[in-house]
Amino acid sequence: MAEGKIKHVFPGGNTPQGFFSYYDYVIPIDATRIFLLKGGPGVGKSTFMKKIGQAMVDQGFDVEHHHCSSDPHSLDGLVIPSFNTALIDGTSPHIVDPKHPGCVDEILNLGEFWDESKLINNKAEIVSCTREIGKRFQRAYRMLRAAKAVYDDWEAANGEAMDYKIANQKTTAIIEKIFGGVTSVGQGKNRKLFASAITPIGPVNYIDSISADIKHRYIITGFPGTGKATLLAKAADTAITKGLDIETYYCPLDPLKIEHIIIPALDTAVLTSTPPHNLSLDNTTPVIDMNECLNPVITRQLDAVTAYDRTAFWEFFDKAGAYIKEAKKLHDELETYYVPNIAFSSVDALRKITLARIAGFATK
Repeated sequence: MAEGKIKHVFPGGNTPQGFFSYYDYVIPIDATRIFLLKGGPGVGKSTFMKKIGQAMVDQGFDVEHHHCSSDPHSLDGLVIPSFNTALIDGTSPHIVDPKHPGCVDEILNLGEFWDESKLINNKAEIVSCTREIGKRFQRAYRMLRAAKAVYDDWEAANGEAMDYKIANQKTTAIIEKIFGGVTSVGQGKNRKLFASAITPIGPVNYIDSISADIKHRYIITGFPGTGKATLLAKAADTAITKGLDIETYYCPLDPLKIEHIIIPALDTAVLTSTPPHNLSLDNTTPVIDMNECLNPVITRQLDAVTAYDRTAFWEFFDKAGAYIKEAKKLHDELETYYVPNIAFSSVDALRKITLARIAGFATK
């Protein structure tokens, strides 16, 4: 039996708006079962999900790993599409509570397996460490807000040099190429997630994962403010109005701005390639270079402005990443107070029971 495949995404991210979540799009509300994992740091939620996911992959089923933006080696969620089932970390900062208790949603409280009497001995250290983690994230978010403000100025400067007639022509051409033979049927659905994140180890992206095996790939490049997001938004609207379901992946710096679109029915991906996620390009992949819409005379006149914005942006962006890295180090320290006091044999027993239950959904 061939192994299943693993798709990697982020359900939420560190943004200028704080932690921003698209958790409502992890799995449809008509899911067979959604397990919400509760419990503090170090109780084994991520390992719990990874082991269940690997068991499914070993049996030939595809799964989705929904990674944690504050620790991309950990999972915030696991989706098993064939079983219409998900496991989701329902603890801070992504508080998730049951919407349909019992019939769909179910809480698995791994906190039941810790020794509270021993944890109380470290109460002061736990409270202090948790407080410091919060401070680091707030500093990171302030730096990201500063980075976003500078980025907005960078966009505005390039906007002064834009020839929007050329930009509209490019947008019309690519939409016609993708949707030219598609007739409208109903209203499509839009699943929203992140393909990239600002993490303790720097910017991380799973663009190759979300577009793996996609036959038709279109790559959009260009400086800030050259109309990439506008093109993507129009492509997304066109797909939905033509009745096509899509996946849209958003920008961590602006979580309402589309960066990538997957259109499964057309076997098509429209992807953005810009720092810090430059994609490898080849001669067979159509590239839409939005820098061709810039007036070079005006661009040269604004070189000093854009050069300053570029330098300032990366300074604030990198500082935000440094604070997130400090938060991760403190979180690792926080886990040391919990891990020795967890009955992991009981967690493992619950995992095996849960896996057996999920396997049972295949017959329903």
